[in-house]
Amino acid sequence: MLSESLVRGRTGTSHGTTTQSVDELALRVAIAVIAVALPAWVVLALTVVLGRARYDRKRRKQSSGALGEREAQRLVRRMRRLPRTDWGRWRQISALSRLTRAQHPSALWLLRRTLANPDTKIATAAIRALGDVGDAWAIELLVSELREGNAPRSRIAAELEHLAPAPGVQLLPLLRDPDPAVRFWGATLLGPYPELGETGLIALTWDPDPNVRAAAIETLGSRSGHAVAAATLALLDDPLWFVRVHAARSVGNVVGAAAAPTIAPLLSDRQWWVRAAAKDALRDMGADAVSALLSVLAHPDPFARNGAAEVLQDIGFVDALALESPGSPLLERIYAAGGERLREAAELRTATRKRPRKARAA
Repeated sequence: MLSESLVRGRTGTSHGTTTQSVDELALRVAIAVIAVALPAWVVLALTVVLGRARYDRKRRKQSSGALGEREAQRLVRRMRRLPRTDWGRWRQISALSRLTRAQHPSALWLLRRTLANPDTKIATAAIRALGDVGDAWAIELLVSELREGNAPRSRIAAELEHLAPAPGVQLLPLLRDPDPAVRFWGATLLGPYPELGETGLIALTWDPDPNVRAAAIETLGSRSGHAVAAATLALLDDPLWFVRVHAARSVGNVVGAAAAPTIAPLLSDRQWWVRAAAKDALRDMGADAVSALLSVLAHPDPFARNGAAEVLQDIGFVDALALESPGSPLLERIYAAGGERLREAAELRTATRKRPRKARAA
């Protein structure tokens, strides 16, 4: 027994010594790892911080627009080269942007030349650079290029729209340009300027180009007055369907509910888009359009009758009639015009609304 106890004691002591040695080794390894990693982490952190500070300083210098003469000459030389790779194209775009922001004397002719560049990406960069500057000379150049058509007109128009209200009166000559594409953009860009160009826009509602007529009537749709109302109503009979669409959308805003009898006949238009625009305009008039819609229920065109019934449902007239006069002949006419789906939907809504009434009565 004594010898067994001695053996167990020695074994326990040996096990405890081994465990202690392992712990000490692990501690030493951990300390060594920390000792090696900490300086590396400090160096890495300092590198990141210093690099970021250098980058921010460089960006501030670039955004300030300041350019030294040597730097400017280097950028001008870069602009004169023909880029052969995407990287070269990107560097040229960056150079143009910096020269433009700094308003360097060479920027104007460089921009004019770049706007005519057959490479759309480079020409678009020149347009964007002018939009970023936004000064009077930049706007003048944008308007001039919009007329000349060397660069994508849609991109130029987007920058001019973004710069509103600065372009203002500089857009008015576009309405009289011999090029219909320029007249189109002139009419479109005058949308945010309700005080400008009314006479010119009204004249464009008689333009031989249908795109110009559509743009003019869309812009006039946010205005008011007898002359504007007359021009808008006249285009409801335009021979081109998309012009009638814009006229239908505009006339409700310009004339109001008084235009309902004039818009209602468009529910029988041969083009779906015109019928949809007419329904939207009549729907916006609400109860004021009911009389005009009821007159369409007798129209020989089933599309017109169906459209009138749909609008009467959307403005709440069908549900009100179903609740107050469920056996009304007028309601039956509306159901016949709208079809079974309209009838089923209306009856379901009516039944749902009657339940709370019965509950309150009980």
